Amino acid sequence: MRFGLDYAAGRPGGAAIRAAGFDFVVRYLSDGGPSLPGKLLTPAEADDLRAHDISIVSNWETTATRMLDGYGAGIVDARTGLAQVLRCGGRRDRPIYFSADFDTTPQDQAAVNAYLEGAGTVLGPANVGVYGGYWSISRALDAGCASWAWQTEAWSGDNLESRRNIHQTRRQVVVGGVLCDVNMAMTTDFGQWDFVQEEEADMTPEQEAVLRDIQVQLRGPGLAGWPQLGADAEGHNLTLVDGLAAALRRIDELEGESTGLRTQIGELRTEISDLETTTADLARQVERLSGRHWPWPLSLIEGPAAVVGEQLARLESLLPDLPGLSGRPETERHSPGNGAVAAADTSK
Repeated sequence: MRFGLDYAAGRPGGAAIRAAGFDFVVRYLSDGGPSLPGKLLTPAEADDLRAHDISIVSNWETTATRMLDGYGAGIVDARTGLAQVLRCGGRRDRPIYFSADFDTTPQDQAAVNAYLEGAGTVLGPANVGVYGGYWSISRALDAGCASWAWQTEAWSGDNLESRRNIHQTRRQVVVGGVLCDVNMAMTTDFGQWDFVQEEEADMTPEQEAVLRDIQVQLRGPGLAGWPQLGADAEGHNLTLVDGLAAALRRIDELEGESTGLRTQIGELRTEISDLETTTADLARQVERLSGRHWPWPLSLIEGPAAVVGEQLARLESLLPDLPGLSGRPETERHSPGNGAVAAADTSK
């Protein structure tokens, strides 16, 4: 609920109004003379109020019983009031509340209604509002002479008009040095200049059925989630959106894991390449197993072994020349050729 002020003795200023906790004002479009120097809304004041995000509502009142002057008076006042609204930066499509600032009787109502009807010829019936006690505004609303109602607690007793847009309380406060009446907005749109109506597109029953079906598909039967998608930490079934979010998180996790897997695969490929090189070397070694080559894996030391063998053969050929070698005839020591023959004979 929004709270606002109406005042006539002075102009508190937007900053003071906002600081006091109010965010709208109902302002007069007529001059109050020397006794009420702050009654008339001026362009400068309107600019100041807007600068402080204070909504403005329009009201017209010259004297308490002006509405008893009837139809013609309503036309004149509506024209003057609308001109002041436009001068202060207001809109044509916003209502003006006209004041019956006294305790009207049923006999007074005919003149009051006529006045409002006259104002409607200028503003349009949809933009005519009425201020007053319970009975004044209720009779005007019932007659269709007013579309907006600003009820004051004065002359209302304990009665509350359910159709009222603004409720004026008996509470008064001093704001910025000015005595003000406190009001409450009873509807979202209560006639403020800065109200913007949100357009609502009409839908066919078929379109509504499609939207409901989409809603069920997204949120599950009874809008309680889908059991097939699992539950959250609190045991509530996941909706389609929840399930999609969980899947996206898992994809992120798998991408993180796949980065590590790709690194490991790269390392394995390097090891496999090294193994393939080693295998090729071993295959070449196997191909060399023919001839005088040693069997593998001894073939891996075949080169050094051949060198050692040659040295042993050379040493063995020198052994017969060593003196005092037992087991061999003396004559054989000086004639390698005869020794060879003797050895041959001995073998027979």
